[in-house]
Amino acid sequence: TPYKDWCFPKCLDFLESKCSLRTFDRQLCQNEFKSHVYSTMNHQSISKSARNKATRLYNNIEEIFNSKEVSTFFERMDVKALEESKRELLVVKKSLFETEVQLTVEDQKLATISSNSTSEASSTGEASKRKREEEQEAVDPSEKSLQYLFGTDVQCSENMKSICQRHNELYSNDSLIDLCPSSNFIKQLPYGTLVSYLKELDDRIENLIPSDLHEFFTNFFQQNLTAVRILRKTLPLFIMAFSMGPQNPLLNLVTLEKPHLNSFVHPCLQAVLWYISLISYEFGEIGSKNHVKRECADGIGYLNTADKFQLVYVEGSRPHARDEKEIADATKISNNLQKIFLNIVKDNAKCRRRLPKSLAVFGGQSFQLRIHLQFMDYCGEKFRLNEVDNTNLPRDFTEMEDFVLFYECVIKWALLAREVKEGFEESRAQKRPSRLSYFNNLSLVDTL
Repeated sequence: TPYKDWCFPKCLDFLESKCSLRTFDRQLCQNEFKSHVYSTMNHQSISKSARNKATRLYNNIEEIFNSKEVSTFFERMDVKALEESKRELLVVKKSLFETEVQLTVEDQKLATISSNSTSEASSTGEASKRKREEEQEAVDPSEKSLQYLFGTDVQCSENMKSICQRHNELYSNDSLIDLCPSSNFIKQLPYGTLVSYLKELDDRIENLIPSDLHEFFTNFFQQNLTAVRILRKTLPLFIMAFSMGPQNPLLNLVTLEKPHLNSFVHPCLQAVLWYISLISYEFGEIGSKNHVKRECADGIGYLNTADKFQLVYVEGSRPHARDEKEIADATKISNNLQKIFLNIVKDNAKCRRRLPKSLAVFGGQSFQLRIHLQFMDYCGEKFRLNEVDNTNLPRDFTEMEDFVLFYECVIKWALLAREVKEGFEESRAQKRPSRLSYFNNLSLVDTL
């Protein structure tokens, strides 16, 4: 658009035609608009007049977004979203009514068939059959475990079974199998078993980044930054820090923990989890009933669905942290991931819902200038902690190519989280478990 035609009302019209925004998106829109205007006013090929107009827009952004015009726009979008929700609710109600009618008809058919049954021997046989089925479905309380709640949905490979057996021999009282590359246990596995398991992980995780995406990242960060647009949301944070020269906070090892995490680590995790997985990520000392002793986490992520389950737990440290801090954070993360996992299982059981086929929770640890991203699941009656990947935070313009590994690392993590989110959506669409299964599950939950 010619710069003479630039005006904020046209931006609002464009947003209304392309997006479904709500009042709580105002701050996000303001940040996005500010980022775009800032990028425009600093572009090399822009004319002086256009640059001046962009500068005026940039200086008045806060005033513009607090104007009555913007408030009216978001109120209109709220009304529009409410009407759309009402229409969707009517469709759901209609579907439920049709289902109820169909079930009523089926019940009447079954009642008719039952009343026509005159053979006493047949009735006795059917009663015996039902009794046998109930006895088979009932599970002896002494045999119940978390494995029973998952049923046949959790399938372990033969290689994983041998790993579990080895773990039971070495750590019989430990319920968590730490399979991260630096763990003591993984170093004690037979080499052939380790190679097979790491190949399973590579097949599952590394293929999440297709070759064309890797090529895009590689080509992007080999270009001159003045000739391309900067990746939205996260990259400008690093570019502005790099531009500060000797004052670059990423080169300052005595930078405090919160400024370091809140300026560079958390915004990246927040953006990638939201845009890829629709997981809402919050950061800043946050406590939760899902945490051990309600401990505070540096970052947590929740499903943006009806369940609102917590799936993400992140801890971080300042660049000059000591090794003891790394060990303490790693222990804190693994303990809390186990509790988060168990709480999800308990809530599903109490609500008489099926568990997703591939349930996992996700941890992150930022130590000094390195990020470790993990996931924890359950297999072979043990919790299993795996590292998705780890990467360094790029610190200046000489490390631009490190962004390839950085973005691939966080994207793989978010894609795995998306698989779990989709698993929850599929499980909610399934038929509810029988009342006997519900009873057994509730009895088991009390023991967890």
